[in-house]
Amino acid sequence: MLLREADAYVVCTPEMNHTIAPGLTNMMNYFGASTYARKPAGIATYSAGLWGGARCAVALRAYLGELGCLPVSATFQLAQAWRTGTFDEAGM
Repeated sequence: MLLREADAYVVCTPEMNHTIAPGLTNMMNYFGASTYARKPAGIATYSAGLWGGARCAVALRAYLGELGCLPVSATFQLAQAWRTGTFDEAGM
C-alpha cells in the first residue's frame, strides 16, 4: 500500500466552510493512525477567499497531530484560486 510505504506526506486540500474538506478526513480516517504515525507532513491549502485556506491549515495541523503525523511548521497557502491565470493550460 502506497500510504503505508511513504516516508512523508504532502496533504493538499481546499478550505470548505473554514475547515478541512470532509472527503479528506474520511479517507485519512479509513486508513487509521498507524499509517501516518511518526512521518513528517507538509500542508498545502487553497481557497476562493483572501486567506488561502489558513483556517483549514490550522485545523489540519491539529488533525495530523492526532493521527501521529509530524506536520512541518511552514505551509503553502494559495488565495483566490479561482482567478484566471492562477494556473496555466496544463493546470500547473
